[in-house]
Amino acid sequence: MPEVCEDLATSGVAPPPFFPIDPAQFQRRLTVAVLGLLLVVLLGFILYVCASILQPLFIAALLVYLILPVHQRLVRWRVPSAVAYLLIVVLVLGLFWGIGQMAYRNFAELSGERLSVYEERLDGLVRKVLRGLPFEIPDLENWHVRNLVTFDIGPDSKIRNVFRAAVGNFLEFLTATFVVLIYLIFLIAERVSLPGRVARAFGEARAREIMAVVESINRGVHDYIALKTFVSFLQGLLSFIVLAAFGVDFAVMWGVLIFLFNFIPYIGSLVAVSLPILLSFLQYAEEPWKPLLITLLLLLIQRVIDNYIEPRLTGQKLGLSPLIVLLSLAFWGWLWGVVGMILAVPLTVIGKIILENIRETKPLATLISNE
Repeated sequence: MPEVCEDLATSGVAPPPFFPIDPAQFQRRLTVAVLGLLLVVLLGFILYVCASILQPLFIAALLVYLILPVHQRLVRWRVPSAVAYLLIVVLVLGLFWGIGQMAYRNFAELSGERLSVYEERLDGLVRKVLRGLPFEIPDLENWHVRNLVTFDIGPDSKIRNVFRAAVGNFLEFLTATFVVLIYLIFLIAERVSLPGRVARAFGEARAREIMAVVESINRGVHDYIALKTFVSFLQGLLSFIVLAAFGVDFAVMWGVLIFLFNFIPYIGSLVAVSLPILLSFLQYAEEPWKPLLITLLLLLIQRVIDNYIEPRLTGQKLGLSPLIVLLSLAFWGWLWGVVGMILAVPLTVIGKIILENIRETKPLATLISNE
């Protein structure tokens, strides 16, 4: 081999390229890559600026994927399609009303007396930790956690600001819920007439290709949402059983939060589980074996579901690299906060399916998959 290279060098003939390149194909792929990058930047800017409009729309689309299997089941049971949609919308409204009632009761039970008990127990736990430090803290017995926050009653009170922000967020939640419901109704209506409009716009042959991609997207997102809903419900139910068995306050609310936060990959369920664990340490400060056992059981449920049950159910369905899932979680969380974290995986699945159906981007779809 060295002799051949020396002969080519001395003869003045250039050696053949290690990777043969078709100039036309290379230029086409480079153009697609540049235009794709510009499109991603433009879409990111639009998503950031129009977040208040697009977030309810995407959440409504997510609910549609949850509604369609129920609708199909009702239709198979000879329920008229329009009546089935009406029943499902009423069910969704009832679900929101039930969650709202539960949250209201929990906040009503959170009296000032109970908060004072929690605060005293938290002060006691913190003092125990501070006593174990290698240096002495002056006036430790008069130290309180509330010393870290100013509890004045003036117009700039931090407590006043916290409550004002909480009320504002609750009103925003009610407004967003109403907008999501409106989007949901119109998305369901659009689903019926969409195939016909696509056929008239692009022709029958092209419309079949487009609808095949849409069907692939629908199947991928539906599989993920259905399986994620199942494992989230399982984790929320088992966590509720553990918390209710030990008499932890607000067990129903914690179960619902664990169910909802489990839609955020990797970190959602961990954050949701940490809240009732902290409360159990405050509630049973005199019986430390109880919160320790609660912690062990909740973490065991989380690890078994996250590491064994969910990967076996969703690993082959998604076809996404775990690193890509983590990066998409970080990106959508930065862009849209908690809503973005919940939507991260479905949107990434949609992007992967679109990349698979474009010839120039198919290698990129292969790189981000785990197959």
